[in-house]
Amino acid sequence: MEMKMDMNQMCRCMNDCGMCMSMCMETMMACCKMEGMTAEMCCMLEDCAAMCQMMMGMMARNSKMCGKMCMMCAEMCMECMNMCMTMKQNEMMMRCAEMCKRCAESCNMMAEMCKAA
Repeated sequence: MEMKMDMNQMCRCMNDCGMCMSMCMETMMACCKMEGMTAEMCCMLEDCAAMCQMMMGMMARNSKMCGKMCMMCAEMCMECMNMCMTMKQNEMMMRCAEMCKRCAESCNMMAEMCKAA
């Protein structure tokens, strides 16, 4: 990632991954005992947080697998977003869905940049 623009996007993506990781963990801790939440939903939140954490490390190390993993992280975040959207009555789940969407968009942009590099 030689270009300044790439570094800016990488920093933005790392920030979005960190915020998504935190939001998913916070949501999981707050919501997993609520009525309507399933074990599968709790696992999805935890898996999304773990994927985002892994992505931050891979970007920090400038891993050669970063592009492929960014695509996987974006997919995970979209799955988590869709799951959160099933709980429309829960404000925290809606905030989590929005953060997952933002992270997915950022990871998709990063994946495209990695392909072009």
